[in-house]
Amino acid sequence: MPLSRDTRYIKSIGGSVSVIGMGTWGMGGGFWTPDYSNDEGWIKALRRGIELGMTLIDTAEMYGGGHAEELVSRAIKGFPREELFIVTKVWPNHARYDDVIKSARASRERLGTYIDLYLLHWPAPDVPICETMKAFEKLIDDGVVRFVGLSNFDVDGIERARQCFSKYDIAAVENRYSLLHS
Repeated sequence: MPLSRDTRYIKSIGGSVSVIGMGTWGMGGGFWTPDYSNDEGWIKALRRGIELGMTLIDTAEMYGGGHAEELVSRAIKGFPREELFIVTKVWPNHARYDDVIKSARASRERLGTYIDLYLLHWPAPDVPICETMKAFEKLIDDGVVRFVGLSNFDVDGIERARQCFSKYDIAAVENRYSLLHS
């Protein structure tokens, strides 16, 4: 029996997600560098979190060079996929249209499933935001991702991105919130 199945309804996705999720930064290695030395420990930790009701899992293509996504794939096996909400992120150096498509497909392959929420990890100063958002729309149309959003954007950046969409909208914004970082 899970300790908590607390969820909140999110209007922009038309469903509920767990109020506490698990992040995978540091699992499976550092920036773009895989580390396979504790794979079973990370998988066990993720599985236990899911059992306790933390069904929102946040990862990114750059966490361990994609290895964190592979760990998530292994950890979620045997759990009902529709009860999980998987978030992953594209790094700004992959924000060009073709690179976004390629990165999302690679993330989906590593995860072994569709992506619930796909985020641009940080603003990409050398890529027009509309180029990235058009790729996001294509990913939704193709069924690679269900929803899209932004991470580490200010209000002006969020509004500029929203203006780029012709069919969809930003479903979520994930910004760092920490007592250590203001």
